[in-house]
Amino acid sequence: MKSGKKRGSNMRTMKLAPSVFGAGIGNLSKQLKILEENNVELLHVDVMDGHFVEKMAFGPDHIKMLKELTTIPLDVHLMIEKPERKLDEVIDAGADIITIHQESTTRLYSCIEKIKSRGVKAGVVLSPATNENTLKYVLDKIDMILLMTINPGEDGPGFHEELLTKIKNVRELIGNRDIDLEVDGGIDNTNIAKCKEAGVNVFVSGGYVFKGNIAEKIKTLREALK
Repeated sequence: MKSGKKRGSNMRTMKLAPSVFGAGIGNLSKQLKILEENNVELLHVDVMDGHFVEKMAFGPDHIKMLKELTTIPLDVHLMIEKPERKLDEVIDAGADIITIHQESTTRLYSCIEKIKSRGVKAGVVLSPATNENTLKYVLDKIDMILLMTINPGEDGPGFHEELLTKIKNVRELIGNRDIDLEVDGGIDNTNIAKCKEAGVNVFVSGGYVFKGNIAEKIKTLREALK
């Protein structure tokens, strides 16, 4: 089996990706500045269409605004039906990474190829109940895998520890491929180390980071990753 570009597992860079969905929109510029000052690696942006998920949030215009406000690379998570219809708009708006749900399109392969052809990193998202083996035919084409630990677009009860097994399985599927493994859903200082141990190296955290002292919350997460 091909393994693509290789990178030793002990060389994976740990990255924090605060979710702008948890930020205070009225105070966004100041909060983004704090994230920059604390060397946050990615800014996670949830795009919701009200169809694939019930909520609506952000879109190409918001991505463009964020691109003008911050130098942090934008990690754009498309929670929309038929994402192939919006890819050009999202790329033109300034996305640095685009992840799309395996469950949202019958054209996953072509979506990945379209994103990559535009010079943007591409990833696949799996909802909690989606089997990880659906990834095996795209592993040599993608840069990131995002695993949801709560149902996308929903306010769940928090992180589901039973999904740590799924995370470990996906890390095994990745092998030595140069693919970031990201987790999203209830991540805080009490579970981030467990996710790292299971194989995650990119951590989305929204409510935890933006409630209270942002700089202190980031410091707490980094301490937990040591």
